[in-house]
Amino acid sequence: MKTRRELALATAMGFALSANATAYAQEQATNSSPDQDGYASAPIIVTAQRRDQVLADVPQAVQAIGGEALQSMGVEQLQDVIALVPSATVGSTISVGSNTFQIRGVAASETDGDATVGFYLDNFAFSMPGRPYAPATDFYDLDRVEILRGPSGTLYGLGSLGGTIKVLTNDPDMYDAELATRMTANVTSGGEPGGGADAMVNVPISDGKLALRGVVSYKTIGGFADNIATGKDDANDANSFSARVKLRAEPNERLMIQLAAWHNRSNQDFSNRITTTEPPILNQTFGIANSRYTLFTGDISYDFDFATLLSTTGYIKNTVVVNNGGFIPGIGDFASFWPLETKNFNQDLRLASNGNGPLSWIVGFFYQDGKTKGGQSVQLPDFPTAGQLGLATFNDNTLKSEAWAVYGDATYSMLDGLLDVTIGGRYYEEKRVFDENSSITLVEAGIVVPTVGVDRAKSNTFNPRFNISLHPSDDGMIYAEVAKGFRSGAITSTSIVAGANGALGTNFDNSSPPDSLWNYEAGAKWSFGEMDVSLSGYYFDWAGAQIELSPTLQTIVVPIGDVKGKGLDAEITWRTPLQGLTLQAAGNINETELENVTPEVAAALPWLSNGSQLPGTAEKTVSATASYVGDLGNGWDLKINGRYSYRSRQQSVFNGVYAPWNGIGSARIGVAKDDFEFSIFSNNIGNSDRPISRPGGQNQVPYPRTFGISLEKRF
Repeated sequence: MKTRRELALATAMGFALSANATAYAQEQATNSSPDQDGYASAPIIVTAQRRDQVLADVPQAVQAIGGEALQSMGVEQLQDVIALVPSATVGSTISVGSNTFQIRGVAASETDGDATVGFYLDNFAFSMPGRPYAPATDFYDLDRVEILRGPSGTLYGLGSLGGTIKVLTNDPDMYDAELATRMTANVTSGGEPGGGADAMVNVPISDGKLALRGVVSYKTIGGFADNIATGKDDANDANSFSARVKLRAEPNERLMIQLAAWHNRSNQDFSNRITTTEPPILNQTFGIANSRYTLFTGDISYDFDFATLLSTTGYIKNTVVVNNGGFIPGIGDFASFWPLETKNFNQDLRLASNGNGPLSWIVGFFYQDGKTKGGQSVQLPDFPTAGQLGLATFNDNTLKSEAWAVYGDATYSMLDGLLDVTIGGRYYEEKRVFDENSSITLVEAGIVVPTVGVDRAKSNTFNPRFNISLHPSDDGMIYAEVAKGFRSGAITSTSIVAGANGALGTNFDNSSPPDSLWNYEAGAKWSFGEMDVSLSGYYFDWAGAQIELSPTLQTIVVPIGDVKGKGLDAEITWRTPLQGLTLQAAGNINETELENVTPEVAAALPWLSNGSQLPGTAEKTVSATASYVGDLGNGWDLKINGRYSYRSRQQSVFNGVYAPWNGIGSARIGVAKDDFEFSIFSNNIGNSDRPISRPGGQNQVPYPRTFGISLEKRF
């Protein structure tokens, strides 16, 4: 097995670093984005530093993957984007609305605790107090996805310990009417067929003054896992619907007002967690994994000449319900009911400088008021640690979070642009209230231990950033950065913590202090004509890391020790001499190890011992993609895209079981003329069924190989 793994890694690295490949390099190239023939045209503009900048000028490890490039590759969800990011992996998934990700080895949980990655939908800060889930998104009519690797707490705030992911959708076009549609259909190896339909309409209501843009998408995802408990074949089928509408007004050259409404929902039978693999089998007597959210946002900007005032106001209601029951190896029969509802309001007000002088700056104020209601209730008929008396837990708790922050960031350019110095900071203050309504029942003995009450916690933190970049030529830069990220302290049910303390012999409190991470990084970005290279080395110190533990099946999030990480990211893009062919590779190698672990935790859960690689992280990741656009004559173009991603083995924080290394490839070929495109594609072309991760004692496996067609027309 080790030989096979090393052979696959060597093959991937060799392919990546010699013949490399990238579909998304078309729009990730350091200096520019491609035109329709694959050649450089306009520079890529990103907002990683909360102001418009050319990607090549950003002194950070940032990727910007354009919507058209993602569409050309058939990438339609964040999970597939993560596979293209050096050091990033999927930690856990239950359904579309309950995915967890990690970047640069900053992993903490599979289902509980605040996220270690910050998420933004356009300018709205998406978060769920007490839950690490990423937003479910649809990528049709997308502008780009930006990924910041490394902590970005100064500008992006809470939860950005390992990095930040920004999903940026297209704004209304103020002058041109547009209509676009796409239809897809696919067959699944060993499973049911699937498909989808998308549509976009853009209507200028008043030229240059008022415009409306709407997007709607619907997808069916065929099941592929047979359920031996119910006898149903291909039992884990799903469907999703999303809609987005934006109304943009520009009454004069200085003022812009944009209102938006989003709705996303997904329904799945059973879940993406499979009992056994090869072939994929479910052993569940019942199950649903549903999610939905509705989001309203308002953006206002006003140009004062010297600076632009920007305001983002948003409110989201997000519901995730995961109910299932059956059998898990090593645990036995179970029934779990897990409804969660989050409501979150936030306001971000910022003033950013204009002009081309040596000093650029941004100052801002952020406010958030959110709460998450619900919890996991579990029934275990024959739980060994309960003396075969049967165990039932009930949780219907409410976690409230009210927070505010002030932040600022300034860059001064000196020596005629040779040297840029950036200094920033964010002061953050938060109050959390945990209204507990929970109980533990020993079923056979008829003993019920209820826990009710209110816990409060208040915290504050200052998060500085210092960055220096040297620009010896127009072709590249060298930079160094010191930055801090932070995350709120978890509050867990007293009854669950008491049970965990009894099982571990610890004395954890149900309220944890915030944890913070210091990151030290140096990197370089350089363009050598048709080849762009980006390297970054980093070291981080994550003190008092809050990690999810499951000693009694129910989870707690507590500070178990420190985490020290060091690693190297590399990206190479080559616009080859063959017209229209672009190749790219990206990879990461790291050591992310636990230190100063609480002795009782290390003794009871040996996969969390000193010197161990932090569970939920992979020591190596590699991605390679290729894109080719060629002229077929008579106005027809040939488009070929391929991508491959590799991840070394990754351990579950739940029970220490490893998911083996995995490599997944996809390919797409199409023809296009004017505003029409026809493509055939295959995802997971090698039909890998090796688990991506092993959360909660179960398996998340890749979706089986699919073959499909796609038709798109723009009017």
